[in-house]
Amino acid sequence: MFETILAGAIVTAGSALLIYATISRLFRFHRPFKWDGRGQVCLAGELAIGVFILCGGLAVLQGSGLWLIPALAAWIIGYLSQRRTNRQHAAEEHELRALNSANYSGVFDHPPPDDIDCLPEAELDVFDAGACTYLGRAGKHDLKVLIDGFRDMPEQGANDIFLIPESLGILAQGSLSEEFAKLLQKAFEESDFLVLRWMPPSHTEQRLST
Repeated sequence: MFETILAGAIVTAGSALLIYATISRLFRFHRPFKWDGRGQVCLAGELAIGVFILCGGLAVLQGSGLWLIPALAAWIIGYLSQRRTNRQHAAEEHELRALNSANYSGVFDHPPPDDIDCLPEAELDVFDAGACTYLGRAGKHDLKVLIDGFRDMPEQGANDIFLIPESLGILAQGSLSEEFAKLLQKAFEESDFLVLRWMPPSHTEQRLST
């Protein structure tokens, strides 16, 4: 009985994914998701996942191994789609890093500072060191909140702070200024994670004056 209910749930999940992959695109409310390698799942990939799940559920529900044939075909299509989109995403990120790194001379080609207290400025420039992009200005207090909040995490340093959207929920409510929280939220709209690097603001001023 439990096996039948579970198989029915799997069939429902697979059918729902197939419907969502098509209908959401037709009516333009589709929200893309990504593979483990951060490549965006395309229509073929979503359909392959849906068919794989659906056929797996039908194989259990009907007790027929014939459903494993289309399930295997769907898995192969999904695997090839994942490899292609992940390679494309990696190439795009490499190109973006190369382009942006040239725009911020000295920011990404040298080790960043690690003692924020030795800097006299009240505000510092913050970058995403993963994509070599400039995010904006942040108060030293906000950056120290991040440094102190994640100091004990493995391989986390005083600079190049690794953050995911869920990281902000770990910090005490109200510990970050509203402006800095909005800056991070906007950055997370473009990326699943940030490698936040803070630098003295003279770097940006120097870049703008050249």
